Amino acid sequence: MENLDSLVPIVGIMVPIVAIISTFTMIVFLRKYDNDEKMAMIAKGIAPPEKSTKNYNVNPSHSLRWGFVLIGFGIGLLMGSLLESVLNVDDDVAHFSMIFIFGGLGLLVSYFYQMKLNQKNLPENKE
Repeated sequence: MENLDSLVPIVGIMVPIVAIISTFTMIVFLRKYDNDEKMAMIAKGIAPPEKSTKNYNVNPSHSLRWGFVLIGFGIGLLMGSLLESVLNVDDDVAHFSMIFIFGGLGLLVSYFYQMKLNQKNLPENKE
């Protein structure tokens, strides 16, 4: 048992070092094999595929939804603090209940607002 106690600090230091070295080695080999594959394609006369630069379009409805949810969480935290201080409700119950209630209200508000925007933009798309 005494031998195992002296190994704990050594293992604690070695695990992150080995993890970093392993990750670096894996990345190097993945790039090497990708390069070898492309070179073999060129040798056979096949054009390797170009690197795809994905066009990441931001969906405004997701941002809107998360904005309303986070606003709801903030209002829920505020209302939970008010419930705790004014009505002497247990702090865990007050905070969690208000966060879920106002977070859900934020989702509902974002849903109805998005439906309103979709109906507003619908006639423009038909013309």
